[in-house]
Amino acid sequence: MLVYLVRHGESEGNKLRFHQVEETPLSKKGIKQAEVLAERLKNTKIDVIYSSKITRAKQTAEIISKKLNIPIEYWDNLVEMRTPTEIRGKSIDDPEVIKIKKLIEKKLDNGNWKYSNEETFNELNKRVKKLIKHLEDNHNDQNILCISHSTLIKALTAKIIFGQELTIDIFEKIRKSLWMENTSISVFEKSKEYGWTLVTWSDRSHLYNF
Repeated sequence: MLVYLVRHGESEGNKLRFHQVEETPLSKKGIKQAEVLAERLKNTKIDVIYSSKITRAKQTAEIISKKLNIPIEYWDNLVEMRTPTEIRGKSIDDPEVIKIKKLIEKKLDNGNWKYSNEETFNELNKRVKKLIKHLEDNHNDQNILCISHSTLIKALTAKIIFGQELTIDIFEKIRKSLWMENTSISVFEKSKEYGWTLVTWSDRSHLYNF
């Protein structure tokens, strides 16, 4: 099994540096990025396309689906890690947003603590575990394309690599250390001989002449 993990194209939130709501669309650049990626993938063997239902991922998936002529299956487990309502739609540099994020970071050791309605590490960890199990149980001999979001892809990567040993400290280090360009491709392979292996991380070569 090969799993292609794609981050959505640039959104208006990425462009303007604000914490996004689910309805935040792709920017003009993001649409073009998705079109370039779709052109790259047209000769890649893909059996199934899964996508987050959040607008920026959904738009990216629709562009790719049209080029590859493969239907999309929307999957709740691929949505982005949920942020608290209080920061959504606000600038990353907003003082109140910074204050809330610092408070959440101080409480990270308590994996179940919430500021309001955000998704905790423990909840995210359970979600990506279910995601991996679904892939293993249903797609062992297939090539799967998943269009998702930066933090979710990093969490999935951390879970695949560390399994039961994954801690919030490890997750935060991966989250802060691994950069992922919009529409970049990361690839995992699952084989009987080696289990899960990371083949490619954040390949953005299709964007070099963009």
